[in-house]
Amino acid sequence: MSAESAAKFNEKAANDFFFDTVGLPYGYHNFLYGWIDTANADWPPLLAQEFVPVMFTLVEDIKPTLAMNFFTSALNKRLGVEGKNIAEIAMLGAEQGMSVEDVMAMTEMDGWEYTGLEPTDGRNWVCSAYVAAIFKAGGLFDDMDIQSTEFATMDVYVLDLFDTTTPLPEQCVAADPNLPYCQLLGKYQVELPWYNTIKPYDHMFENCAINYPTYERTPGC
Repeated sequence: MSAESAAKFNEKAANDFFFDTVGLPYGYHNFLYGWIDTANADWPPLLAQEFVPVMFTLVEDIKPTLAMNFFTSALNKRLGVEGKNIAEIAMLGAEQGMSVEDVMAMTEMDGWEYTGLEPTDGRNWVCSAYVAAIFKAGGLFDDMDIQSTEFATMDVYVLDLFDTTTPLPEQCVAADPNLPYCQLLGKYQVELPWYNTIKPYDHMFENCAINYPTYERTPGC
């Protein structure tokens, strides 16, 4: 961390959060939703935006619990309901002027409790989102309105929180003298575009388009 980040980081609060969440499963309920921020601008160019809801509708006919756990539970959370299938979600969304894709793009909220496949289900984070949750618990976002569950991998490493002034350990320089961060192992160089360039702000990364083929962040998204 940078000196400024280290000075404000509350290690005890971060540790308390960690021990409070030990044993929770990987975020399979919401893993899709950290990168689906818009109804039609987050999908790979060859993938129709309607594909995922249609695919899970077919899965729903074969194994309803699988579709509910990996796709539909999060949509229920967004509409404030429980146990609705995809057709019912589509109907409820339409009543509010939204498509299923619009519902998918709604912000995933920290603190949502899920039930499903695991006896320890509850709050859900994927790996990058959990790092952001640790940052949040430790006070690095101050009192900003930030949902850690919306953070994908790039969202974490582009945060302007890291130390770029202290010389890297000699082992890091020996492994790769050109990187501003430390990569000790690997056949290929890990490139992290826009590393350490974005200061945290309210509602960050909640409405970001993919911006193919450059993948550049839309300012303020």
